[in-house]
Amino acid sequence: MSRLALAAFAVVLSTVLVPIGITASWLSLRVDSTPAYVDTVEPLADDEELRDRLADEVATAAVAALQSNVPVGLPSSLDTVVRRSTQDVVESPGFPEFWRDANAKLHREFLAIVHERDEDVVADGWVVVDLQPLLDQVLADFVEQFGIPARFVPSTPLPVPVLPESKLEEGRGAYQLLDALALWVPLLWGGLVLVAVLAARGWRGRLRAGAACAIGVAIGGGLVLLSTGTATDVVVEQADPDNQDLARLVIEVVVSTLDDAARGALVGSVAVAAVLLGVSLWPRRRAQSVHP
Repeated sequence: MSRLALAAFAVVLSTVLVPIGITASWLSLRVDSTPAYVDTVEPLADDEELRDRLADEVATAAVAALQSNVPVGLPSSLDTVVRRSTQDVVESPGFPEFWRDANAKLHREFLAIVHERDEDVVADGWVVVDLQPLLDQVLADFVEQFGIPARFVPSTPLPVPVLPESKLEEGRGAYQLLDALALWVPLLWGGLVLVAVLAARGWRGRLRAGAACAIGVAIGGGLVLLSTGTATDVVVEQADPDNQDLARLVIEVVVSTLDDAARGALVGSVAVAAVLLGVSLWPRRRAQSVHP
């Protein structure tokens, strides 16, 4: 194999690795880390659509719990009173902390499933957002307001199913492989870039080989950007049908960080490629100007 062919092969193979490397690194740093995941979804606590969605779930459960457990003394405007109280709860200063805690719990169970730590998995068939703290607060506010004995309103579980454990188990192998590639793909990519640069002839050829590898990064970043919308739709379709709107809110926020990584790779690599190509052409232009 000639040096030119070797350089070209290394450039092509490094380009193929770019989408895998971007995605694997993102998964390892953002998805496989509970603190990073929680930090990513934390801004959703200020999202009006999310708060309204959770308020509907809590209000419906609160009305059902009161009607089932309180024999007398419920106001005729029960639904209105409960919904007003629920809205106050989801707009309170304590809601962001609840949202962080609920997502940390959800994410730990998610990791337990994809990493086969079965002792940490709740055997209910779903990864859930646990709204019980919000429901307990609404019920406590209600019984205090209307003087109803607290014993009539027991603490009530309110898990909102999001993703089925069976689907996560099906994708466990692919997840673990991609997580493992987060270390090795960047190293292999760096090695291929080195091969491409060293195999090229002359310093101008080496600069152009480096530029070609940078262009490959831009192509890979673009491919990731083009695929994230479809990937989001596929994941959302696996969610509980009644909660796909909630799942989409969370998944889109998480995937947006992959978009950011791919966009950064694309823009940065285009800039690097332009600089390398410009430098490689500069001596030739100067020579033309000296010898017309």
